[in-house]
Amino acid sequence: MEKHTEGCWVSLVLRLAVASLFIGAAVPKWMGPPGATAAGFQELFKETWLPLSLVNLHGRLVPWIEALIPIWLLLGFRLRLAWAFTALFLVSLAFGMVVAQKGDIAAYNYMYVLIACAGLHFSRFDRFSIDGFGRTDGCCGS
Repeated sequence: MEKHTEGCWVSLVLRLAVASLFIGAAVPKWMGPPGATAAGFQELFKETWLPLSLVNLHGRLVPWIEALIPIWLLLGFRLRLAWAFTALFLVSLAFGMVVAQKGDIAAYNYMYVLIACAGLHFSRFDRFSIDGFGRTDGCCGS
């Protein structure tokens, strides 16, 4: 059976990169005052058509999700699901920036969506995970 060494390493690097991105985004939110993210979202979207109750809910969930994603990606448990969740979360952030008419930020967020899709693709080769160590189909030099 062919070994997919490159795919395994690409998956690991993508996991580390995206996890570091979310750690960098989550830490300031957790160090700031509670509810500050939700308040910032409400201010950003107050002149848009999005319902403020939905904006508030999303703003309250963002710090939790941004803390969950790096843990989930680094552990690698159900990695395909982790990548799909990450991509959908990033789409929600990008969509919000489009609605807020922040095209430059939306473009970056859509680039991160593409990276998450690459992570989803390469996750099938990944063996550096809680549920991947038992696999015997070879990877990463094994």
